[in-house]
Amino acid sequence: MNGDVPEHLRPRLCHIVKWPDFAGYGFNLHAEKGKAGQFIGQVDQGSPAEAGGLKEGDRIVEVNNINIGNENHQQVVTRIKSGGDETRLLVVDNETDNYYKEQKVVVRGDLEEVRFMSARRDEAPAEPEPEPEPVPEPDVQAFQETVT
Repeated sequence: MNGDVPEHLRPRLCHIVKWPDFAGYGFNLHAEKGKAGQFIGQVDQGSPAEAGGLKEGDRIVEVNNINIGNENHQQVVTRIKSGGDETRLLVVDNETDNYYKEQKVVVRGDLEEVRFMSARRDEAPAEPEPEPEPVPEPDVQAFQETVT
C-alpha cells in the first residue's frame, strides 16, 4: 500500500502510557462471538487509552510490535501487561479492517500509512531557575560578637 490510503482508513499505532493520576490504561479487552481476534471494549473518557487513540470496537493487530492474530485473550492481556507502564497497540476499526482485507493486504506496524498516536504527556518545560540573589559579605564584627 502507499500514502494514497484515505486518512480515516489508516491503521493506528496507539502508544498508551499510564498516567500517575489515572488507574490503569482505561480500556477493556474482549473477544466477540463469531469474530476472530481481540477487540477494544469500553474506553474510559479522559483515559490514557482515549488520549492514545483507542476506540471501542477496534481490533488489535499487534501488541508491542508482535502480531497477536493467533493468541488467545490471556496471552494478549499478558503481552499488554509486559510493557509495564506503557504499551503500543496497532489497531484497526471495522471499516479499515474490511478495506485492507478487500485489498488483500496484511496490516502490519511497518506499513507506510500507519498513523502514530500517543497518550504520553509531555512534561511542561521546566521554568528556568531564578538567578540566586547576591549574598552580602558577612559582617565580620557581628560574627565575632556571636562567637565570643
